[in-house]
Amino acid sequence: MTVTYLRMQDEPSTTTLVRHCIQGDVDAWSRLVERYARLVHAVPVRHGLKPHEVDDVGQEVFLALAQNLHEIEDPERLPGWLATTARRVTWRVIQRRRQEESLDSEGGIGGESGEAGGRTLVLVATTPTPDDLLLTWSRQEALAQGMERLQSRCRQLLLLLFLDHTEPSYDEISEQLGLPKGSIGPTRNRCLQQLRTILEGLGVTTVS
Repeated sequence: MTVTYLRMQDEPSTTTLVRHCIQGDVDAWSRLVERYARLVHAVPVRHGLKPHEVDDVGQEVFLALAQNLHEIEDPERLPGWLATTARRVTWRVIQRRRQEESLDSEGGIGGESGEAGGRTLVLVATTPTPDDLLLTWSRQEALAQGMERLQSRCRQLLLLLFLDHTEPSYDEISEQLGLPKGSIGPTRNRCLQQLRTILEGLGVTTVS
């Protein structure tokens, strides 16, 4: 059941928003994301990430939040949790960029590519934006069901990339899943799209 907050001058506390989010309140989730989006995005911006990388960080952080809301003991300390998570994700993005640049300098990672100025340009599919997935990931139950219905390889990859607190490197993920390191990024994008399709099939509204 979605709760509508009528008193503009009496904004609900973070604790209240988290409680309603756990109950599946889409409006509460939207308010929670809106309240802390600037905080989350400020971290990768300070580290000099590009706009699309900043969006990627926001996407990963709020996905992790949606998955772990029920484990947050003190919601009023959520800003610290978000800032810490954003720093960790930002560092992973920086590491991935370095790995991909290294692979690119060695001649590309396979898949579709094009030549420009003598350099090989690797074309990577665009990851769904946070706005595109916001409503999809707002319901804990739907997300859990969607993850369960993913193919085993996709589920394992998304869990390792987004929810594994040990923050495995691309090398570790490649070894664990038997997946070429250069295909991890494109495979991640395809798996995210599959997850979105599954959630839409479960009746969860997504932004087109």
